[in-house]
Amino acid sequence: MNQQSEEESPKPSIFKNHLLSIRDERQRMIYANCHPTYNERHEKIIELIDWTLEKYRDNIENAQLNEEQIIIDDIIKQLDKKRNIAIHKMKKAMLKDDVSMYRLQETTLDYVLFIFSFVIKYQ
Repeated sequence: MNQQSEEESPKPSIFKNHLLSIRDERQRMIYANCHPTYNERHEKIIELIDWTLEKYRDNIENAQLNEEQIIIDDIIKQLDKKRNIAIHKMKKAMLKDDVSMYRLQETTLDYVLFIFSFVIKYQ
């Protein structure tokens, strides 16, 4: 029964596997002797991928097979909303450190959204 359901629905495992491989790749890019901003960007990407995987796992357990795309679309909308909030905060920030922090959030979210569009396109 379990093997049959996995054969009928390869997309969830493909989506999850792509995210996990990107997460592992980013984890390997973090080095102790690198600039903190470089490592922070990769840590943020890993954090967003972990958040996405958690949302995906929580929702996919209760979903039908044909609802997977709806779940993925919802996650993308939530990430896009986070990106818009970071842009808004960056525009209002006065301190240079705050601006760079929100810019890092924005570029990280842009990258993660790009990854998801690529993963979904080639599923």
